[in-house]
Amino acid sequence: MSFDITAALTEVQAKTDTQIEIETAYKWGSRALACYLLHERSGELRWFLRAEDMRHEAIEHAALSGEARVLQTIESAIETTRRRVAPR
Repeated sequence: MSFDITAALTEVQAKTDTQIEIETAYKWGSRALACYLLHERSGELRWFLRAEDMRHEAIEHAALSGEARVLQTIESAIETTRRRVAPR
């Protein structure tokens, strides 16, 4: 893994902080949902725990965007899956 300063320069000049936070929130949210699905398929607790960490990141970045609708959308989408697959 390495830094890609050229891509970062392009991104920060072309996008607002809000856009970057929203994209980051959705990326973490997608990862969380993927891990919840892996937990559901495998029953392995490690996937659920990993999803919980990623869920936290998604919510954090959504909140940092300052866009309430983004936070609500991400929380709602993740919670639906989370409740369905949560260990009992």
